[in-house]
Amino acid sequence: MSLDQAALTFREEALELLGEVEETLLTLEDHPEDTEQIAKLFRAMHTIKGSGAMFGFEEIARFTHEVETALDKVREGKLTFSQELASVVLLSRDHILCLLGETEAPPRLIEASETLIRKLRAFTGQTGGETCPPASPAPARKPVARPSFTAAMATWWIRYRPHPDTFLTGTDPLSLLRELADMGTYRVILHAASGPELAEMAPESVALWWDVLLLSQAEEPAIRDVFLFVEGDHGVHVACLADSPLRQQDLDAFGRLLAPSGWDDTPALERSMVRSIAKVLSKRTEPAPAQREGAPAEQTVTAATIRVESVRLDRLVDLVGELVIIQSRLQQTAITQGDAQTRTIAEELERTVGRLRDETLRIRMVPIGGLFATLRRLVRDLARELGKQADFVAEGGETELDKNVIDRLKDPLVHILRNCVDHGLEAPEVRLAAGKPARGTVHFRAAHVSGEVHIEICDDGQGVDLERVRAKALGKGLLTPGEPADERRILDCLFAPGFSTAQKISNISGRGVGLDVVKVSIEELRGQVKLESTPGAGTRVAMRLPLTLAIIDGMQVRVGAERYIVPMASVRACQERSCQGKAVPIDAITWQEQMTPCLSLRALLGVSGKRPHYERIIIARCEGEDIGLAVDAVIGQQQAVIKPLSDVIRDADFISGTAVNGDGGIALILDIARLMRYAAARYEPIKGTAPRPS
Repeated sequence: MSLDQAALTFREEALELLGEVEETLLTLEDHPEDTEQIAKLFRAMHTIKGSGAMFGFEEIARFTHEVETALDKVREGKLTFSQELASVVLLSRDHILCLLGETEAPPRLIEASETLIRKLRAFTGQTGGETCPPASPAPARKPVARPSFTAAMATWWIRYRPHPDTFLTGTDPLSLLRELADMGTYRVILHAASGPELAEMAPESVALWWDVLLLSQAEEPAIRDVFLFVEGDHGVHVACLADSPLRQQDLDAFGRLLAPSGWDDTPALERSMVRSIAKVLSKRTEPAPAQREGAPAEQTVTAATIRVESVRLDRLVDLVGELVIIQSRLQQTAITQGDAQTRTIAEELERTVGRLRDETLRIRMVPIGGLFATLRRLVRDLARELGKQADFVAEGGETELDKNVIDRLKDPLVHILRNCVDHGLEAPEVRLAAGKPARGTVHFRAAHVSGEVHIEICDDGQGVDLERVRAKALGKGLLTPGEPADERRILDCLFAPGFSTAQKISNISGRGVGLDVVKVSIEELRGQVKLESTPGAGTRVAMRLPLTLAIIDGMQVRVGAERYIVPMASVRACQERSCQGKAVPIDAITWQEQMTPCLSLRALLGVSGKRPHYERIIIARCEGEDIGLAVDAVIGQQQAVIKPLSDVIRDADFISGTAVNGDGGIALILDIARLMRYAAARYEPIKGTAPRPS
């Protein structure tokens, strides 16, 4: 691995560790006596410091050392963990995040380091005026040399004793031993360090060390380069015992000689071994045999996971999407030609492509719990800024979503939580006067439901003042005087652009972009959002989102010569009815002994042609209500690869995308919720069938 690649790997690992630091700090604020969390926090900072120094991030190493010093005093019981210390360490964590973008920190970041160092030293009791010297430019690092080889093979003895805190720096001793093993034939002798009983040993400390007898053509500098980054802190002894190789049985014999030896007798032991080897070599002339043919190879350790750039996964998903289209075309051709053998191949390919699609999309799935630390930090910081008290309680962190969906979900979640804390939760004295606990609670729940992800965010605040919202809506022209408006109609006004009930504009609220951004962002993800409120008890924001934005299961239908796709997640049933007269945009059907509104796609979308004698009705579930969609024919289920809209139909907001059919034609993917709102805005719904959608 080159130094540039190593630095990139360090950045990725540091980002993971900083996420762990943030989550641990927020947990410690509630449970400051939790020694395991304190040790976990210290280990993360120690690892960042050690790895940063190793890969040339000198300012990160210098600054993190100060954070580590404060945490070490907490770990030793010399300093009490407090919310004030947590705030400074959180700021330090954010500062390290900024430093990760710079190999050599600019003056402004070094100045920020000094400010935070003074705050940290105020906790540790160091002199307030004492400052750390600015970091010097990162020295040019000695490149790791490739093993150079001598003319003949020699016998080497390497004694390696890692520092007890090796694991805390992110170093794996076994990886160093594997590097030695790659240089030739070897014998490894394991030693256990003397120390406390097993029950008293620290699990994060290294209590083992090794002797290695190595038969190799590598020269001494190449062997020492294996320990290039650890030799200063670890015990490393390298000696050439003989200029010729030993036999395998001789390695076994000298391995037994090393087994009972101690660490302090290295020179004497080395002289003794050299004399013994000289005697052995004088009695024989045969070279050390190569490894016997058929002998079992040394066991290797393979990684359970690998790091892959997200752009490569995106390309893989695109290629799988193209493969789905090709498979659909093959199946269509097989059906058209009536070739049984081709049809069998197409069906087998369909099953294989379906499994490939599912596995590929699953690769890009990540748990939503990765956002919890950020959201919890947001609630914590915002509550402190507003003088309120709030807890963030999250459930369903194992719920998985496509990485692209989660990336685009961050902004709407932030806006919702800001509204919960700013507009929803009351000040502590107001809550106490209302008989509530002083600390408010924001609940976050996520779960998989029927092929979708349902997210719910609730607070136990004061709820929405409907009269105040009504008055504001009248002033902005969203409602007309005398217009009957129920609770749902009033709450939907909160999602209008520029709508805000804040008394004044601040850096938190007042510009009316919060819920507007939420609605636009969720609908761009082909999702739905709904707001509910109970006066005095709090608000609830419910969202429904697709698992992925790349491929969906759909029901393909035909109206005239046009084809459309209805997402299978919305489909409940199919039925048919006889047709008489001209199609109307909205009428009613009987479904489960209830009058249900039915939308005619032919009338709504202006499809030309003669209406069939029988129409097929797709029963879909939309925003908690059943609705019928009248079409000419149901073609069947299809895996739809979603393509972006062209400029011609971009303004039709009830169309969420396009898909390529098996015959090469194009089908439009319908957004049922927006289609229902489109119809309700232009035509009067059937009385008594369903409320007018917003």
